[in-house]
Amino acid sequence: MNIDFTTKEQVIFFMMTTSISLSHYDYKFISNMQSLTHDKKQITTGQANLFDKLLHKYRKQFATNGYESNDLVKLPWKCVVVESLPKYTNANVDYNKEIDKLIIKVPFKKDFISAFRKEMADYFPSNDENTHSWVWQSERKRYEANPTTHALKLAYDILPKYFTTVYHNEVKNIITELESTNVTHRDPTLIVEDGVYTVVNSNNVLDELLKDCNLDNTPECLYRMSQLGIKVDEAITQGNPELLFASSYIVECDIDEMDDWMNWLTNLKVENILLGRGSPSTSLNRSQGGVKGADIFIECRNGFKRNNFNMHMQRDLLDSERSKIDSLPVLVQFNSILEPETCHGDNRNGKIIIITNRRTVNIT
Repeated sequence: MNIDFTTKEQVIFFMMTTSISLSHYDYKFISNMQSLTHDKKQITTGQANLFDKLLHKYRKQFATNGYESNDLVKLPWKCVVVESLPKYTNANVDYNKEIDKLIIKVPFKKDFISAFRKEMADYFPSNDENTHSWVWQSERKRYEANPTTHALKLAYDILPKYFTTVYHNEVKNIITELESTNVTHRDPTLIVEDGVYTVVNSNNVLDELLKDCNLDNTPECLYRMSQLGIKVDEAITQGNPELLFASSYIVECDIDEMDDWMNWLTNLKVENILLGRGSPSTSLNRSQGGVKGADIFIECRNGFKRNNFNMHMQRDLLDSERSKIDSLPVLVQFNSILEPETCHGDNRNGKIIIITNRRTVNIT
């Protein structure tokens, strides 16, 4: 027999039972709500709104137990619901002079956390000792970073996508000044002016890495730019497929254009290929009949053989074996899932190629 709920507090108690299977994060939130409604008898509008979203999220499980989520949302709260303060709903960015750190305080939002981590993982170069990514300080419940332009740019680019963002004190002055300036390129970018090639918005680390590099519009130079995380202005690539390929660290390549991009790899003096995610076999020579995607894999593998590339299965390549490769390998994947360790550190790659297949499918 179903309970005739009269308040949302009763629904909270029900959700804490085995009748509803909650995710780890949701269980922590519902447990916290139970404590707030029972002990403090007060919650915020933000907490109330999030609770209503969870009622809809678990609507199928509620339906299994004989409840409609729309009806549960309409139930009243027995406790007091107060307006959420902006400091608890906004993202706040500040600078702490005492510890010389940039600080971000944000409400919990799983989508933001995932995106923030990905942005930090995608940054190049990763070994810049003067440029540290944001680190979550659990005791102080905030992100902290060394006061660098990269750290501030990460906050500026990501936070407004998920929160109303408020900048404080010195940080506010910097943002106000930057937003009043017409900046064409905010990231390190290779540009050309009057035939002279320059990297704008560079830093000391990049300047050191580029001191012996001849800047021009050759594929070799653009390949080097992609490995350092330096963007290339459209005026240089001008839609040229080979230059776009060379200047992109992560690039999608269609199986039917294999002859072109394998030739481009040869021109870039690439010798070693790592066969990564989506490769259907741990063996380079074994037949793969009946395995999903095997035809594309075999076709691609045979193309590498014809072009005399050395092939290695990424998942079988031990660190000791990796050290025997005398040139930076290119990672070839057959799905689009990327792992940060493939971009940074000792196991990094010169480029990541994601194989696509745009061939039509005949349905009989």
